[in-house]
Amino acid sequence: MLKQYLKKLSIYLSIFTLSYLFFVFGIIIYFNAPNSYHSSDKGFVVERGMTFREVAEKLHQDKIIKNVNSFIYLSQLIKGIDLKVRYGEYFFEKNTSYYKIINKLVHGYIFFHKLTIAEGLSSHSALISINSASGLVGDISQKIPEGSILPETYFYSFNDSKEKTLKRMQDSMNKTINELWDIRDQSIPIKTKEQAIILASIVEKETGVSQERPQVASVFINRLQKGMKLQSDPTIIYSFTFGDKAKERPIKFSDIRNGSMFNTYHIYGLPPTPICNPGIASIKAVLNPLKTDYLYFVANVDGNGHHFSSTLEEHNEYVIKYRNSLSQNKQNVNNKKDITSDQDNKVPQ
Repeated sequence: MLKQYLKKLSIYLSIFTLSYLFFVFGIIIYFNAPNSYHSSDKGFVVERGMTFREVAEKLHQDKIIKNVNSFIYLSQLIKGIDLKVRYGEYFFEKNTSYYKIINKLVHGYIFFHKLTIAEGLSSHSALISINSASGLVGDISQKIPEGSILPETYFYSFNDSKEKTLKRMQDSMNKTINELWDIRDQSIPIKTKEQAIILASIVEKETGVSQERPQVASVFINRLQKGMKLQSDPTIIYSFTFGDKAKERPIKFSDIRNGSMFNTYHIYGLPPTPICNPGIASIKAVLNPLKTDYLYFVANVDGNGHHFSSTLEEHNEYVIKYRNSLSQNKQNVNNKKDITSDQDNKVPQ
């Protein structure tokens, strides 16, 4: 009798164990299977203070999960009864399995946005970029000083404040200038970190060719050492736009003669503030400039860089070539227009 009882018990236990294993295996397969109900990529926001059931119900409303209770019970079975999820924004690709969904929510794998502040962007334009960035909240109460933020790409999460994001940008600039200032060339005529950023901002606006920054910086360093005016066109533009791109226009002769403290054709030395937010490369070029005897530069004929000169005579030769090139290009454009006009006016034979 005992043997028969033990035999039956063993059979029942085996059946129960196999059934349990099949049950668990089935749950694992179901929880990890592609979720066909979730048919498109979607962003999903968990608000601060939401319960797990409220999150599950919102997932259902957004057509990410099909059954609220099944999702809750299976999640608790795998991840534990007392489930908590981190608030923030998530991104779920289409057909994401239930397991990947709950795993993201429990571990707080939130979606990060990115905001890029380009090198040479003015604080006026940077403020527009911050205010229009999706997911950032709040207001920026203070004016953003020119040259106070470091151009680079910043990552942030949903509901981060604009003020804190701006502070990160400004902290990055402070950290950068402090580090580079300690290893500067002590012979340069730049006496403060603020002056370094001012000159770097001018270098930044003078050339879009990264390899030229050291040469451009050397021209301005040499001019400062000789007591010459910097005569930088971007400072003239800043004198009437103050970083507002909507006010930009070609420089007039009267602009060159204006008495603004930003106009380096009018003043000696540096303007009172930076004219943009310079990047790291421009700051490095100013603090450890290339050793040259360059005092002048003008755009080359191809328009992809500049010619640098040590003497005014050599510089004037390049200026003449540049102006002749502009005149020739203008003439070629006019000739093409005349040819097109003649062809349009021909009577068909």
